[in-house]
Amino acid sequence: MKIGVFADIHSNYHGFRACYNEAVKRGVNQFLFLGDYVSDCAYPEKTMELLYHIRDRYPCTFIRGNREDYLLNHQKGAEDGWITPSSATGGLLYTYEHMTKEDLEFFEGMRISGRMQMKGYPEFQFCHGTMDNTKGVFHLGSESEKEVLEKLDTDLIISGHTHRQGIYKYKGKTHVNAGSVGVPWDYNGDAQFCILHGENGQWMAELIQLDYDKALAVKELYDSHLNEKARIWTKLVEKTLLTGRDYSRVCLTAALEKWERNGGKGSWYILPEQYWEEAADEMGL
Repeated sequence: MKIGVFADIHSNYHGFRACYNEAVKRGVNQFLFLGDYVSDCAYPEKTMELLYHIRDRYPCTFIRGNREDYLLNHQKGAEDGWITPSSATGGLLYTYEHMTKEDLEFFEGMRISGRMQMKGYPEFQFCHGTMDNTKGVFHLGSESEKEVLEKLDTDLIISGHTHRQGIYKYKGKTHVNAGSVGVPWDYNGDAQFCILHGENGQWMAELIQLDYDKALAVKELYDSHLNEKARIWTKLVEKTLLTGRDYSRVCLTAALEKWERNGGKGSWYILPEQYWEEAADEMGL
């Protein structure tokens, strides 16, 4: 028994295709997907096409991430302020405009967490962020993670969302973060996924990092004109794809501080573009 665990694809079809091919090569015979399938990278329809291809050929389990929640809320008329061009929301609107009715219905039918029981193996839990919140966070080695593991009624939980791949054990419980297929942090930007090996009635997690054609993924950010809709955000994604370092948090924090010093107030999604540009200039982007 080998289960391929994929999280945080973020429309990076090239990283996704490389990970899928590697998983099949290694004998994976079913898949667990932990959400954030689209947004940030170009041509999300390519990612959806590959998802459906896998769904039609292998046993699969899918849950939603926070990005799918954003898209569904937008469809339902949320006052989210999405516009283009905008570094805050232009990429999300671009993604939404590339979704089909089938795609959104697919997301709508997903839970946000779950439990898996396979005959002959112990039950385990899985989620995108936390079991009750797609935007929830429990970082590897953090106090919040220890609290989660202490309350866990299984010995294993698998998550995504943080883009930090790793395994943490505490008081006989194990937390596996599968990392990010599409916009990975660390490992020089190599795509990340996990294989759960069922051996002798137990689960063993293997973490995998895989090189792929990052230059092509970056090229499509511009070929698709995504950069015209999500200006600075696209530059931040490009840097992360090529280096494995997260630049978005630093840029967003600096931009918000500039806005607030000039009397601005509100959520990140209405942050004026000029502050994104000023922060990006200071970072040398």
